[in-house]
Amino acid sequence: MSLFNLRNLVVPAIVAVATVASPAVAQEQTLKVGSNAPALSIANWVQGEVKDLNDPNKTYVVEFWATWCGPCKQSIPHINALYKKLHSRGLIVVGVSDEPVGTVKPFVTKMGSEMSYNVACDQDKRTSQDWMQAAKQNGIPCAFVVRKGKILWIGHPMDKEFENVLEGSLTGRYNPELTKQAQPTIRAANEAVRVKNFKDAWKHFDTVIAIDPQVFGDIAVRKYKVMLVDAKDTVGARAWGEEVIKKYSTDTVTLAQLAKTIAISDGVTPRDFDLAIQAADAAGKLSKAGDAPSLALRAEILYAAGKFNDAKELQYEAWMAADPTEKADYLRVLENYKKVAAKAKAGA
Repeated sequence: MSLFNLRNLVVPAIVAVATVASPAVAQEQTLKVGSNAPALSIANWVQGEVKDLNDPNKTYVVEFWATWCGPCKQSIPHINALYKKLHSRGLIVVGVSDEPVGTVKPFVTKMGSEMSYNVACDQDKRTSQDWMQAAKQNGIPCAFVVRKGKILWIGHPMDKEFENVLEGSLTGRYNPELTKQAQPTIRAANEAVRVKNFKDAWKHFDTVIAIDPQVFGDIAVRKYKVMLVDAKDTVGARAWGEEVIKKYSTDTVTLAQLAKTIAISDGVTPRDFDLAIQAADAAGKLSKAGDAPSLALRAEILYAAGKFNDAKELQYEAWMAADPTEKADYLRVLENYKKVAAKAKAGA
């Protein structure tokens, strides 16, 4: 979605201004990326309840919306889908409306499972003042992403960057300051790849990775893909892939990304399925036995490698182990694997 379209989606929020401004509301913007997140001053919870935003292992989304707001209604299914996908990994969502409970509650009830996250009513508008006004945000929907007490991101929940921030924050990969620091070097690497100056590209990639290996694990994986696809260095790519598996032996996210890049990423050829399975197995060792995502990852790699029956059996285990709210998604994949495995067996 273009920035122009996003701006058109933003609807001015109706916010009552207090006679005496709270400390969080000053003439200058006092709340921005990097700021400490304010408390939630909520008296009425329509659905669920979040007492604070202090759990260091959770990522919180505080999203301001209203029942009358068309763009808010469009964004609710998107937010709900992300919540269902990521809540088992630590995502907490709080939808905040400044409307009366009598207006919000019937709306949430009607939405049912399509709005399954926490919903609060900010009737005295204290939370709106401390967040929206303090950040000089004049339109809704507006989402704030919080991790370890700090605001990581502020923006429209339909922005494509929103999901990237959530994924990154849940895995320790999202750091606005380091990302800003690395941008010039990443641009230099991209330019070096464009002109096929791969020696400089490797140097720039390595410089970024050295800033923080975990935050820039995706750059390590990208280096593998560029080596294989752009530089057409199969031997070098294999060696680098093996190095990544060793270097990121405690980083499930990077290992899983490497496995998927090799097995299913567009344009990757030849596909080194043996290396992909090594990466998936290394990721699996970091998870508890019977962990659904790990089982599903290995199943996905086996399926891509054409081992349909093995993929089907592993996906069945993943489905059985999955969180109840995610079982439907696992089952859809399982049914597909079953279908393809049966077709392959019949053909054989």
